[in-house]
Amino acid sequence: MITRRRIICSILSALCLSSCAVLAPEPPQRVVRVKALADVSFRARNSRWPDEARGLIEAASDYYEREFGIQFVTESIMPWPAQERIRSTVDLLAKVEQDFPAKNKDGSYDLIVVFTGEGLSQYFVAGRSRVDRIGNCQQGLGNYVVTPVNKPFRYAGAHAEPEPDVITIIHELAHIFGAEHVEDRASIMHEDLGYRTEFDDKNRNIIAKNKLCPFAKD
Repeated sequence: MITRRRIICSILSALCLSSCAVLAPEPPQRVVRVKALADVSFRARNSRWPDEARGLIEAASDYYEREFGIQFVTESIMPWPAQERIRSTVDLLAKVEQDFPAKNKDGSYDLIVVFTGEGLSQYFVAGRSRVDRIGNCQQGLGNYVVTPVNKPFRYAGAHAEPEPDVITIIHELAHIFGAEHVEDRASIMHEDLGYRTEFDDKNRNIIAKNKLCPFAKD
């Protein structure tokens, strides 16, 4: 015989499971595997540089998961270059393309992100973040991001307000998915990389359109 208590418990259990299902986050629609590289200057200022690099990527990923259903997962972190200091992000991008050619990917990552701690303002040409291409589905998404980090970073959780260095990474990752600079000063894609946390509608639509595109092979 089914008692009233068992009926009530069954109803409450069903309601609990239903509410948990509603609150559970949706899985990301795209997972991007990242190989993180830390240059000499980035490593020199912080003995916990692997945690810092991983935290920066995770903070950017939190934003992309909420806004676009794209997750960035750090698969590996390594020191690179071993000893040579390269002060220009232009030269740093050229060297990473030479040392880690896209055609030689071993299948363990989709994207390389290089962190540099060189004391260069992002408003100077040499110190700006770099990507190898503005991505699209015909030629493929970009394979490299080079980004200066201007101050020590500690990951503060999925709902923390993004710090300026995280905003810079978000901006550059958007280029990987095809976003371009705009004159809208309220957009995160304005060229001067000031502190902004929202995309303009045009670039938001571009990222949504390209988020499942394959990565380029050359």
